[in-house]
Amino acid sequence: MLMKDSIFREIVAGFPYPIASSYVKLRTDECMDPGPNRLKHQLATGEATARFLGVVNLCQARDFSELFGKAPPKSMTADFTKSFERVTFGNWLRLARESLRWLLAEQAELFIPEMAGFFFDSSFRAGTAVEALERLVTLRNDISHERSKAINANDYKPLCEKAQDNLDRVLEGLRFLLEYELSFISEIEVDKRRRHTPTYRHRFKKLIGNSDDFEGNKDAPRNVPLDSQAVVLLHPVTGNYLNLDPLLIYEEAAGKKPEGKATDIFFYNGMKGPAKADYQACKHGGRFLSCYSDRADYLEEELRELENLFTGELAQKPTD
Repeated sequence: MLMKDSIFREIVAGFPYPIASSYVKLRTDECMDPGPNRLKHQLATGEATARFLGVVNLCQARDFSELFGKAPPKSMTADFTKSFERVTFGNWLRLARESLRWLLAEQAELFIPEMAGFFFDSSFRAGTAVEALERLVTLRNDISHERSKAINANDYKPLCEKAQDNLDRVLEGLRFLLEYELSFISEIEVDKRRRHTPTYRHRFKKLIGNSDDFEGNKDAPRNVPLDSQAVVLLHPVTGNYLNLDPLLIYEEAAGKKPEGKATDIFFYNGMKGPAKADYQACKHGGRFLSCYSDRADYLEEELRELENLFTGELAQKPTD
């Protein structure tokens, strides 16, 4: 079963690159018919979506905690280190859900207000779209590598139809992401004149759609600079942004690093040892360790701060 053309075009043209670059593979020749390749990429797109939601909501929670000195609840801090250092499809979804649950309980102002309706209904139960994502997690677990060897060829058609139905429900529920722009801040220009407050103009690479020929852009002057060399989620109307460092990064020199293959956007993928975070490409950049990045010290610092935030002294204090 093929996805609707309207949904397909919308996603590959306007969704964040980590999701769009995975979803577009479902229209390649090797994935057109029900089979192991199609099912693999359906589940991979579901996982990329869960990763992206986990990154966004965890960064929203981080910023809220740092700004207001609020302690994360036990639902987030319990087993955080284990989940964070060995992230999985299910762990990303749990981190996304519990981060948002906490922010809503605190009546925090969300960078993406629409996220609440995706995860929860009016009674604070799981929303229908996130339930579809949970079913993809279950399907992924049910056909683990060992079990997949026993799948009969005739079983792939209903499995692919089930996966596609759930994936479409998830992505339809996330259409609000079209209102935001995933971007990489490649350069900041400063204009400082005598007797005038300095202004800043930012050069961006737009990380939107499935193509890795990232379109360049320059914003209007701002009085406050954004964070340099960061992947951010921007609201083009308000100008507000959410820094996704160090969980989603742009690594231009990845092709020159051990195990890396090419410039790409990389998801944080767990820890391989002290100061050695594993990063996995969204498309074709392979994998690399943070210690080989040109920003190795900064990534180590940010990852340590993030983990301390959800496991350290602040996280142990009871909330008011």
